[in-house]
Amino acid sequence: IILVCGVLGVIDSSYLTYMTYRELPLPCTFAIFDGGNDVARSPYSKVFGIPLSLFGVVYYTLVIILSGGYLALGREFLRKLILPLTGIGFLLSLYFIYVQAFLIGKFCMYCVFSALMSTILFFSAIYLKKV
Repeated sequence: IILVCGVLGVIDSSYLTYMTYRELPLPCTFAIFDGGNDVARSPYSKVFGIPLSLFGVVYYTLVIILSGGYLALGREFLRKLILPLTGIGFLLSLYFIYVQAFLIGKFCMYCVFSALMSTILFFSAIYLKKV
């Protein structure tokens, strides 16, 4: 589950990053999430001029490396790093949902999807720690 969510997260974040750098409009197909372009162009969408989606690519890539490495090599220290990493991703996702809901007032379906992936990753990592 962790590996699959990591791959889906990389795809989502990479797409957002590509669209941001190309300055292309985001296709938003669900009425409730029609604010993708407003969210992506808001001042909250970048840190030090770097799109948050690019940080997402790095985050999900690290998740893939750690989970893939753990599956392939069985190294316990790799498994132990997954929980704090996904915990940070989960907390940041909560903050980004807050920003969309209360500061921007619109939602981006790609951002909400990323938040969903981060949530699944975090709770899967909690489960993995207990196993």
